[in-house]
Amino acid sequence: MDGRTTSQPSQPRRPNGRLVACDPCRKRKLACDHMRPVCSRCRKRKQDESCVYPVAPPKTSGPKSPLPSPAPSMQPTSARHRPPPSNDVTPALNSNVQAPSAGPGYLGPTSYCSAIEDAENTLLLLEGPDIVTPQSDSIASHAIVEDSADVMSPRIREMCLTVLENVPDPSKGVYLRNKQGSDSWVRPIAVRVAHSLYETYGDYFVNRSTARFEELARKFCVNTSRPFSDDEPDPERWVSQFLGENMRWELLGMMSVFWDFIPGRRTTIWLGKRSAQYDRGFQIARQNLRFCTEICKELSHGNSMMVYLSQRCTVVDSMTVGDANLIVWRSHAEVCSLITFLGFHAVDEKDWRNPTLSTEIKKRIYHHVYSMSMTVTPFTGRPPLISKRYSRTPLPLDIQDDILFSDTDTLRETAGCLDERGWNTNGEIYAATRLRARAILGAIREEILEIALSSNPVATVDTLLELRARELQAISEFPPWLRFDDNDLADRSTPSEIFAARVMIQLEHLQNMFFLERLLLRNGHSDKGDLLEVSYDLTWTDIDRLSEFSSDCEWLVMAYAVPGGGILCLELLKPTLHNRPHRDPRITRSSIIQKLSLLVGYLNWVSPSGPNGDLCSDAKSVIQRVLDQTLNAAPSVHEPPAVIDWNFTTQVDFDFDLLDTFDWNRPDFPSSQQSNQ
Repeated sequence: MDGRTTSQPSQPRRPNGRLVACDPCRKRKLACDHMRPVCSRCRKRKQDESCVYPVAPPKTSGPKSPLPSPAPSMQPTSARHRPPPSNDVTPALNSNVQAPSAGPGYLGPTSYCSAIEDAENTLLLLEGPDIVTPQSDSIASHAIVEDSADVMSPRIREMCLTVLENVPDPSKGVYLRNKQGSDSWVRPIAVRVAHSLYETYGDYFVNRSTARFEELARKFCVNTSRPFSDDEPDPERWVSQFLGENMRWELLGMMSVFWDFIPGRRTTIWLGKRSAQYDRGFQIARQNLRFCTEICKELSHGNSMMVYLSQRCTVVDSMTVGDANLIVWRSHAEVCSLITFLGFHAVDEKDWRNPTLSTEIKKRIYHHVYSMSMTVTPFTGRPPLISKRYSRTPLPLDIQDDILFSDTDTLRETAGCLDERGWNTNGEIYAATRLRARAILGAIREEILEIALSSNPVATVDTLLELRARELQAISEFPPWLRFDDNDLADRSTPSEIFAARVMIQLEHLQNMFFLERLLLRNGHSDKGDLLEVSYDLTWTDIDRLSEFSSDCEWLVMAYAVPGGGILCLELLKPTLHNRPHRDPRITRSSIIQKLSLLVGYLNWVSPSGPNGDLCSDAKSVIQRVLDQTLNAAPSVHEPPAVIDWNFTTQVDFDFDLLDTFDWNRPDFPSSQQSNQ
């Protein structure tokens, strides 16, 4: 795919450059959102057949003129930053793109205008379609007028110049790193953007100067201020909205995820701390992402690529300051707000066998953000910022990334080969495969969290058992090639990305089971060793196998291994295995000590200055104390292990919210919890 936009028949525009409304909206003088093939108003009135767009703009007596150019830039404070005079700084907007007007975003059935729209629709039925209604002070009257003011404020200008200075030269920038994960669908876009950027503007990044960068920044700002249509069904026209002369800041920020600003800075081996070379490149990428996000917040109306950009900011912030930090929580809140503002939580789909690019992208973005929320919520113990209870967006189809951007026939043919639940049938693990599995487990976790975090929990044992049965049923219905098998640990021939996908799904499943078993105990359900078994498996110590997550190992240890290790610590402090051996022969007092010792080693490897480094240090200190207490005060082999009396000095307290939230480290159940009966 080359970076040039393809020629498409132009859509009619009014003399002021705006798209022409459909006939019903134009006759009634109502704001039309220009959706194709049927606008939102006509869809609500069930007038799909009447929603017709004219092939030519309505005739007016005024002169015809092209789209207005932005006003000249404000004079910078320094003469060396002053751009050269230019009369042509406005990029040519591809006229075949159907972009919606700026508006208030998604408005649900309880919104302020819902009842008024119902009354309006009834009135129109009574009056007939030819009645002309007075022009209201609609959204369109508040739309951004591109030539009303300079789109580059001094603050925006400085951020733009910094980002452009960080862009690699063409010889390096066309090489993009491979990205695994739930959002790898963005990489095909990045490949086209990279070629288009350097093909159209490559000379700017070879012969660099502040004046030229300022001219380029102004072009990108004008483009970003123009609406972006997330409802465009045609893949080529959807992509053409940001290629070539239509380049936008959302896409330039996205490229920072794929560029290696410091070549050779990455490694597939977890070193416990990042090298100085890695940190330099990482900070450049983080700065570009943050600046591009801030620019878009000032200029953009909101779109799918801006959601992706904001989501990546949350991820890199968590890798910098740790997952529990206010910066991360605030960044995550902005992503969730943008998701609901754009209505990605309320995507309707009539027939999933006939998918479109725009719908699939919305579904992937929503469920990625939702899954991320269901990951950070148990880590922090804070209420979730987005809920399945208020969402109806279906799961994305299990389709490989490159098929999304193929022609419509190929996309539908691929969808037709899926099974009745939407999984692929060729035994592959795609980004959508992982995302579907995480979203399914996330929906069950949300119900668990609703019980665990409720101020007035009313769940019964039967409710929790039903949740546990649904969790096990969900795992059993996953495709066989996605399910984890203990033999995977010994099979080194399994590709690392496939092994990592299976392990991550297994860890998320075990985390759900961990919370359920803990809640069952709290509600008085008899324990047969299930909590100890889940905790033993959750205390993952084969970090060296997860090369795909080499930069996230601190998070993997803290989110999964440490909570499970807490229960293992309790078993050492309040032993139960002396009453009856566990039904799982792997679980012995010796194996628990060995696993905790490995965990201490991993925690000791994490740099205190790294993300979550302070949390790792706290956890390591407590586990070491438990091991010291267990080994230094070991009784005679002829005597049963002593049961430790709980008091302030022996209480396992890691002193951070993840662990205290579910209270797994408090003595609220008897010492005979592991009866194994």
